[in-house]
Amino acid sequence: MALLFGLGTGLFVLAARSGWLTPDDTELRARYALPLSRFETVGKQALHVVEEGQGPPVILIHGSYASLRQWDHWAAALKGQYRVIRFDRPGMGLSGPSPDARYDGSAEVPLILALADRLKLDRFVLVGTSSSGEGAARFAAQHPERMQGLILANIAAGPIKMDPSHMPFRLKRVLSFEKWLKGYHLKAFWEEVLKLNMTNQANVTPQLVTEWRDLNNRTQGWPRKPWPDGKAPFSGTPDDLRAVNAPTLLLWSDKDHETPVETHGQQALALLAAKDKHLQVIAKCGHMMPADCGPQSASAAKVFLDRITDGEVNPTYPAHATAPDQQ
Repeated sequence: MALLFGLGTGLFVLAARSGWLTPDDTELRARYALPLSRFETVGKQALHVVEEGQGPPVILIHGSYASLRQWDHWAAALKGQYRVIRFDRPGMGLSGPSPDARYDGSAEVPLILALADRLKLDRFVLVGTSSSGEGAARFAAQHPERMQGLILANIAAGPIKMDPSHMPFRLKRVLSFEKWLKGYHLKAFWEEVLKLNMTNQANVTPQLVTEWRDLNNRTQGWPRKPWPDGKAPFSGTPDDLRAVNAPTLLLWSDKDHETPVETHGQQALALLAAKDKHLQVIAKCGHMMPADCGPQSASAAKVFLDRITDGEVNPTYPAHATAPDQQ
C-alpha cells in the first residue's frame, strides 16, 4: 500500500510539474467565458473583455489571481445605467501573457489607454481593487484628461510586507508540499487563500475554488520580469495618489488584513490630491471586496457614480471626509 501511495504521489508530482493537469484554453473558455465575452488583441496584448449596458463608461479592473468574473455583482448592479467594461488583466483569467513579461502598474497604464481608445472612450470612471490599484492610480495620475472619476478599493497605498506567521496551519502545510510542483497550486491552496481573504466563508464555494485553480494554473511557467528599476511593488503609488485630481471614492473593508483601513485606507485618503475625495468603509467584508461583499460595495459605488456622472453635489459627503460605514 505504501509503495502504491508513493508511486501515485510521484506520478501526480510529475503531472503537476509538467502542466498536464490543467485544461487547455479551449476547454477553459467553454467553462469560464461569459455570454458577452470577446477575445481580442489590444496593442500586442491578447485580452478577454466583457462589455455590458449603456450610459457613462466604467472600467472595472480586478485584483491579483482573480478574473473579470470577480465583478459579477458590480456588473449586475451597474449595467442598467452604465456602460460597464471589464477585462482579465494580462497573465490572469483568460487573457494571454504580457508580451514583454511585465505585470507591474506602469505596464498596465498603456494597456488601459489602448483599450479606452479602442472603445472610443473620451472620459470614464476607472475602478481598481487590491493590486490593480497600482495601475489604476498611475493611470489617473498620468491621464487626468480621461478621468471622470476614480474608485479604489482595498489598495496598497505604499509597499507592503506579507507576514507568513499569520498564515493558517493548513496553508503552510500545502505550501510545504507545493514546493515540489514547480508553480502548480492545489485546490487546497486556493481554498485557503480565498478563506483568508473573505469574511463570509459561504462565498468560498467548491466551484469558485476550482475556477481559481484552473485559471491560475493556466499561467504556470509563464515568465515574469521584476518591477522596473528594482523597486518594490506599490512603491510609486504614494506619488501617484498625490497627483490624482479626479473625484475619488476609496472603498475599504473593515476586515481587510492585507491593507487595513487604519493604515492603508487612511494613508490613501491623506495622500490624494483630489478635492472631492471620500473614504467609505464596508462592514463585515474581507480583502476581496467585489467577491466577498459585492452587492454592498456595488451599492456604495453606485451612489458615488450617480453623483459624479450627473454633476450633482451630495450633501451627505462633505469633501475630504470619511463617509459613514455602509451597514
